Amino acid sequence: MRFKSIMYVFRQISESSENVKANHKSISKSNIFTTFIENFGMKNLYFIFFGLIIGIIGTLWFQEHQKNKEIHQQSNTIRQQIKLLNKMVTAEAYYNEVYSYNDSDKYFFDMLNFDKNVILLVDAKAQISYDLSKMKVDLDSVHKIIKLIDLPKAEEEIFPSIKYYDLQQSTLNQFTKDELNNINNKAIEQIKSHINVSDLRLKAKKQLLKNLQNIYLLSSVYGWKVEDNHYLQNLKSDLIIQ
Repeated sequence: MRFKSIMYVFRQISESSENVKANHKSISKSNIFTTFIENFGMKNLYFIFFGLIIGIIGTLWFQEHQKNKEIHQQSNTIRQQIKLLNKMVTAEAYYNEVYSYNDSDKYFFDMLNFDKNVILLVDAKAQISYDLSKMKVDLDSVHKIIKLIDLPKAEEEIFPSIKYYDLQQSTLNQFTKDELNNINNKAIEQIKSHINVSDLRLKAKKQLLKNLQNIYLLSSVYGWKVEDNHYLQNLKSDLIIQ
């Protein structure tokens, strides 16, 4: 029993000693931090604090500046690429025909004839085009959007060419200038009536669709979006219907 009492007293002394050491270490650490503050100075700590803030702000500004610079470069590149796409989209077809005309003046109860005739070679180029240089495009670099504001209308043209293959006339029945002009006009109207305009329109729309899809491809490369006022959707619908 006496032995246990001695051991208990020994343990209490040991625990007290450890607590004293722990308290001493804590006091030592606190003294070290206080000594560091006193030696280094609060003023220098303020400088470090403000330096860190300025560094963070500078880093954020630089990142934002680089981002805006990259978007500006993308905008210029997209604008230049769209200009390269702004060419004439054309569908063409060529036609040729032979047009003949004859006339006869008869006298003395049709016993005497004075004939005249002409044979024309008529060539024609039919063309339907979209002048994409007239396409209105706006770039929203803030939201990274390519806006197709307006598309040009189709332009339909026919370019005829006439050659005289044969022309025969008598002295008493010759072609006048007005007659030849009238014959030329009739030959042109005849070849126009044989031109299949609907096929040309279909080909031109397919070419236009291909060019517009290149703009969509260009936008996807740079992570932009396209707003086209449903031009592309309407164009696809027209091609399906036709």
